[in-house]
Amino acid sequence: MRNGHHYKRGIVDTVYEISFGGLTSEFGPLTWGQRHIRTIQVAHPENRQQFNLYQLWPIPPGNGDRDVLSALQRLVERHGALRTRLLDSPGGGLAQQVHGDGEFAVRVREIGTGECSEEDLYQVAQEVAGGDFAWDEEFLVRFGILTAGGAPAWLVMMASHMIVDGASGSILKREFMALLAEPSGLPEPPCQPVRWAAKEQSQQGAETSRRSAEYMRDVLQRHPGRLFGGRPSSSETNETLVSGGFPVVLGHGPGLGKQVEDLAVRWRTSEAAVAMAALTRSFAAQTGIDSFPLGVTCSNRHLPGSDGYVGMLAQNGVIGVDLSSDPPPESAAQMWRSLLTGYAHSAYDQDELGGVLAEAGVDDDYLGFGAVGHFVNFLRLDPDPVEQDESRGPSSSILIEDGDPADYRTPRFGVVIASVADDLAVRMFADPAVISLDLARSVTRSFLEGLQSL
Repeated sequence: MRNGHHYKRGIVDTVYEISFGGLTSEFGPLTWGQRHIRTIQVAHPENRQQFNLYQLWPIPPGNGDRDVLSALQRLVERHGALRTRLLDSPGGGLAQQVHGDGEFAVRVREIGTGECSEEDLYQVAQEVAGGDFAWDEEFLVRFGILTAGGAPAWLVMMASHMIVDGASGSILKREFMALLAEPSGLPEPPCQPVRWAAKEQSQQGAETSRRSAEYMRDVLQRHPGRLFGGRPSSSETNETLVSGGFPVVLGHGPGLGKQVEDLAVRWRTSEAAVAMAALTRSFAAQTGIDSFPLGVTCSNRHLPGSDGYVGMLAQNGVIGVDLSSDPPPESAAQMWRSLLTGYAHSAYDQDELGGVLAEAGVDDDYLGFGAVGHFVNFLRLDPDPVEQDESRGPSSSILIEDGDPADYRTPRFGVVIASVADDLAVRMFADPAVISLDLARSVTRSFLEGLQSL
């Protein structure tokens, strides 16, 4: 490990270097999950950096810089994704190159001992992490250390979504903490991305993709209705993006996270099924459409060998929604069955999906990149350790407000539902050419009020 000093704007950064060597070098095609994210990024050529993941991991007191760097070195040695560059493939497209020898630069920034807001902390973290990655010139993950009074306080991780998904970030954080406490106490990782891609390229992988394509073909035939508006004109889309992106609606439901948890126990189903059943009932109530295909975000962490796997696994799936006068418990049970079926058919080669879309006569703009042109994601989250904004204070009322515009082109509509502590948070973005802002607000409010009344 070596260190030096870098001066910028009157701030002193210490720069350490951690090295690795003697590991296996590998080269191979992208995984299906990487190709999925790559397709989305192609639609955002001017803002690729929005697909980088930022995380801040609290460093337990009593650890020095050397302890943190040693744990990082072991983490990098364990996971090939952290030692990967993306190169042009001889056959076209991109390929992943895993390096067996190399080094990482780890910048250290002193943030002082005073209180630091969440916004300020993340701003410093992004400054330490630096700009976007040069995929073919560097590894697609960077680490930094924020110190308070000279002692390590936070570890900064910035990683390209081409390399890891959200679940990978959680695995890396858990392993980093374990390596700080016990340097040699972890089992070997189950698999590495290049080998995962090889499995997908096998005969078994081809059969998995074929089954998924057949399932999605059946869903589109049984649920042909569009939930929201048709394909926007290029002038409508361009006008929306020039103004700063698609409008965003934020919803906050105090106590509804606990409500969803209790209902899931009472109805013997999952929290995701309860929340998404309520959301689809709101869709139907506000649009009058009760049968439609729905895109869902699948982490594919149910796949064999994925437990502890650090790589890009996110794939979008599709389920069919058919709402009737069924009571809420039955709607949640039906949603759970649909989600399980959708998750089981969410691993596929995008080229095969393209064939399904062509046969169904569905335009890529609506059902492109891997699933329907809208998606829903449910997350159960722990409170953010750097959250210090108490300005809103306790409230028993549902809150609907506008968020900062989202720079999206594909998809054009999406919802993320997050259960945080006892509350429920909703973030919905929508292209006005597809769903009006007033309708987005109405759907969000109806969803939260519907849960509140159960």
